Amino acid sequence: MTGAAWAASKFASSSHAALGDDALKDFDNADWVRELPAAIRPAWVERIRAIRIADRLAENATLHAVRAANDGVPETLEGACPAGQAAWTQYLAALGAYHGRNLRVRTISDHRRMLDRLSGSLLQLVPFLLPHHFEAIRAFGVLDQFFNNLRDLAEDAAQGICYFPEDVLARFGLRREDVVSGRCRRILAWRELMVYWLDEYLPELERAAARFDACDDLHPSVLRLRNEFRARHARILDTFCGVDFDFERFAEVYWSDVRAQAEPAITGAA
Repeated sequence: MTGAAWAASKFASSSHAALGDDALKDFDNADWVRELPAAIRPAWVERIRAIRIADRLAENATLHAVRAANDGVPETLEGACPAGQAAWTQYLAALGAYHGRNLRVRTISDHRRMLDRLSGSLLQLVPFLLPHHFEAIRAFGVLDQFFNNLRDLAEDAAQGICYFPEDVLARFGLRREDVVSGRCRRILAWRELMVYWLDEYLPELERAAARFDACDDLHPSVLRLRNEFRARHARILDTFCGVDFDFERFAEVYWSDVRAQAEPAITGAA
């Protein structure tokens, strides 16, 4: 999944007695939004509302139909600068391109491009960016998409979706069917693939994202985003390594922890 629905759980559903997957993901991605000062919170909420709608529609394979009917998903974002509007157009196109059971990512270069078109574009939509932040935050978006895909491996596999590039799978003697069926978890080559994925590929993305880490003039809310995203990345990586790369077990452990934090917070906010 893209992880695009940043909206805090308060905005996702304040009346959930039993939290669904979407509400948990909203909480994990952006519960911090509801803690922003009241003076700036609306700027975030307005921007993420359109993103959240588009993301959910894409997950349900209805984005193109809705856009054709000109209903629900805006073609332009209110208050967006030209660069932000271009990012929105790119993001909507990427949502349509990278959802569905028939998706095939052929090469590692195609995979990097996918990360960039999705969350690279997405993070250029956050409020309060200065012009010189745009390229740096795009690289950080690439990194964030990597971690969200890692977090959502079990969910995506259950839906028949595999984002691993075919050339990397073949390098380790695996096929996409091994991933979507979950068989890979019992194959030694899966561990070897994940060592490469986390020890060789991930550091490349980290080096590019370091440009955003180096920005020292961010708006306080954008700095909060960076810190919260970094903390989520660390939780994902620690949990994934802690379960020995078993993404089914990861989902059980990780989302149980998120639920334990989310339910009291949402109950208190309702």
